[in-house]
Amino acid sequence: MWQPQGFYNQYVLHQPIILSGNESVRGLYNYPAAKIAVIHGNSFKDKKIFEETFIKRDIRFIKRSWENEPDIEGLKGTIKELEEYRPDTIIAVGGGSVIDGSKLCRFFYEFPYYSFNETRISGELFKTKFIAIPTTVGSGAEVSSAAVFVEKTKKKKDMVVIHELQPEVVVYDANYIANAPKKFLVMSIMDAMAHILEGYVSKIDNSVMDILAEKALSMINIELSNVLRGLDIDYQKLQYIGYIGGLVQNHCIVGAAHAVAHQLTEYGYSHCEAVAHLLVAVIRLNSINEVAKKRYERIANLAGFSSLNELLKFIEELCVYTEIDKTKENLKSLLLERVNDIEFCDNVKSDKGGKGNPVEITDDYICQLVRSI
Repeated sequence: MWQPQGFYNQYVLHQPIILSGNESVRGLYNYPAAKIAVIHGNSFKDKKIFEETFIKRDIRFIKRSWENEPDIEGLKGTIKELEEYRPDTIIAVGGGSVIDGSKLCRFFYEFPYYSFNETRISGELFKTKFIAIPTTVGSGAEVSSAAVFVEKTKKKKDMVVIHELQPEVVVYDANYIANAPKKFLVMSIMDAMAHILEGYVSKIDNSVMDILAEKALSMINIELSNVLRGLDIDYQKLQYIGYIGGLVQNHCIVGAAHAVAHQLTEYGYSHCEAVAHLLVAVIRLNSINEVAKKRYERIANLAGFSSLNELLKFIEELCVYTEIDKTKENLKSLLLERVNDIEFCDNVKSDKGGKGNPVEITDDYICQLVRSI
């Protein structure tokens, strides 16, 4: 499908079909597919429902060949299985790393002649269909035009960006997250919160995404406040929050919290944890820009917070609830060591995820950010 490249603030990308509800994967029973590859992670246990849904069709279950975050070398085993099986439909079942890795496997399965170092492609159309079934919340990988991978030799994250990487269908079944620890879910939603807040003040402005971001932050305020009070949680709404966060990220890019967090995988920090640690400091530092400050205040007020400071206090309370506040000083110490590392700072400044930051990310910006964590 043709897309007007470079006009993110002028249009809304084509979005996938959404299936939601209990056992909503069964809604795929009449999906036009003959050979289906289901790429999954280590904890996958739902073969039966897929076999029943795609009865009388050829289906193969492929355990991902990479561990943790996808890397180019780790993808090769799954790519080889796809080349041998030659599916017309690929279904990714798992968290953000499974979905991103599956996107990349599909890409290199169909276009093996592209260099792994080429990270921005335009105008290619896939023959295979792609369906995402996220089993976590917050990453937004299921609606993103990007597929993130670890570049181990450079100790950084990079991404392939092409709008056709978006899945044709996304399936949200709350059963996949209902048994997850609440602290894990809250930390995951904090990644979606960062997508929303960083996208809202991004250099790339999109009025439709503004409306969605305002609503999603309001939902976060309600749902996570309930968690802090020990009340029940609406798992389906958490999935919707993650979806909207993914949309905002995809249209408006994000900012400095993501630019730094992308470099911390190498040092053992989960993406959600790193973003949560950085978000308050980034908001405070970006608020030297008056336009950004007013935008932060506006979305905070529309989401039900009395002020921006109350929103920042809420984020800090969530860090305490998830207990990641206990690793904050360790992260700060690590970053204080890294601010003198030219390669690390260059990776932060060149990170595609940080290009929307309202204040230019310079060496001085990085130093100020680290000191203010």
